Amino acid sequence: MPATDEDLLIEDAVSQRKSHKRGYNLLATLTLAAVFGALGWFLLFWLRPLIKSIPLLPLGTVTTTLLVVGIAAFAAAGLLIAGSIVVNPWSKWGDRLPGACPLCGQRNLRHETVQHAGWEDGHPEAGIKKGPRGIVTLCETPGCAYATAKVTHPSTS
Repeated sequence: MPATDEDLLIEDAVSQRKSHKRGYNLLATLTLAAVFGALGWFLLFWLRPLIKSIPLLPLGTVTTTLLVVGIAAFAAAGLLIAGSIVVNPWSKWGDRLPGACPLCGQRNLRHETVQHAGWEDGHPEAGIKKGPRGIVTLCETPGCAYATAKVTHPSTS
């Protein structure tokens, strides 16, 4: 039996919240920043001086290109590190919602707009298919399973 749009949105929201809490987004961002930083270091402080040390080799354009690309790699690493503040795993998922949870009575409700995206069953070559979009409300109290979804854009299938 196919899942309803609400079920898909709730499942995606719970998955996003778990990923956010575990810090996978932060780890991926910092790993990519390290790769760009290493690339910048390699180009600026290893390869460029090596090429410049070769006598009688007119490589002005090559060394200038290495300089520009190395600086761009360092800039990308810096921007990724600055952007990692946004994916802080210690911050809460979603925005605070006033009121108490209908199941547990705690004031820990949070909501976020979620869009479902996934592969079409049996046709992965068609690419990622966008599904329903809506506002999902989850309770942050440990052990409470309260979750609702209000679909704003239903799926097209």
